[in-house]
Amino acid sequence: MQEKAFNETEDQLLARIKLSIENIQDPEVSASFYSMEENIRHLSEAFFGYPSILETRDSGREHQTVQTLVETLFHGGTDHTLLLPTKVTVGRSFMIAKFNLFGYLRKLCDSIDLFQEFKDQLQALWETAIFSLLLEDVYQAIIERTGYETEVRRYAALDLLHLWDRRFDQNVTEYASTFIDLWSVRRRIVPVFGTMMGTVELIRLSSLLPRRWYKFLDRHGDDEEVQQAMEEFIFGLAYEDLCRVRQEMEKRHLSLIDRKKLAQIRGIEFTADDVTKVDPREMYRFYQSRTRKAAGRKVAGQPGPSRTLEELLLVHIIEERLLTEK
Repeated sequence: MQEKAFNETEDQLLARIKLSIENIQDPEVSASFYSMEENIRHLSEAFFGYPSILETRDSGREHQTVQTLVETLFHGGTDHTLLLPTKVTVGRSFMIAKFNLFGYLRKLCDSIDLFQEFKDQLQALWETAIFSLLLEDVYQAIIERTGYETEVRRYAALDLLHLWDRRFDQNVTEYASTFIDLWSVRRRIVPVFGTMMGTVELIRLSSLLPRRWYKFLDRHGDDEEVQQAMEEFIFGLAYEDLCRVRQEMEKRHLSLIDRKKLAQIRGIEFTADDVTKVDPREMYRFYQSRTRKAAGRKVAGQPGPSRTLEELLLVHIIEERLLTEK
């Protein structure tokens, strides 16, 4: 069972990095690294020191079970941290600390030659940490959305509880890899603002993704909300901005529009350049931005997607698993 601050792969990589740190003899880098590593180990000890949140236990007048935690998530949501076990908050801090360590080391790769050989591995670990945190947000959206079948929401809640309890749950790791694949391919694609239909971009995106993505498109590709959420994801523009661009193209009788002309359209919030960067925090901000706008549309009853592509994809994955388990 995983009860260490770092798994075997991370430990091996950090051991090699320590040798390089000793060779460069930079007191500032050395102090920063060892301080961050020590703090992560302390957080790890605190995290694993708490009892499993999946175990039944009594605390004063409260009787906590997996069922009561699921009900708490259904009615209170994950934002109400005071209603959740302390282990949840400590665990998230633990993952954020790991994210910051891998991010710090990854950035050193751009300025220290001896670190070049670690670049790809550090990038992967950096992304895995942030996507674990992003996945929590997607689960939260599913759990709190009453429009889903109860069994879908319950499945999402149980998955989230397993993630919180171990932070290395196998099923969650599998889901996270799907999001990592999706985001990594998105980062490699530079949107072409031609007819704004996204056909070419979608084909390029799909050709680089695993079979699970094709199954999602086969089942939901004709759904209008899926198409709208996908366009936001591919082009890096909100639904409202995409509509404004299309109107501007029609007004100017344009069949193509480049980035320079796009930037001249008043009110356009263009984020596609940001998500092509290697820093996964930009991807997380991109997700949060689309989530806020989707929620706003739903409340106001405005046109456009009321869910993100990430949420739609995770619901599909959960539904597929439920079908195989029946």
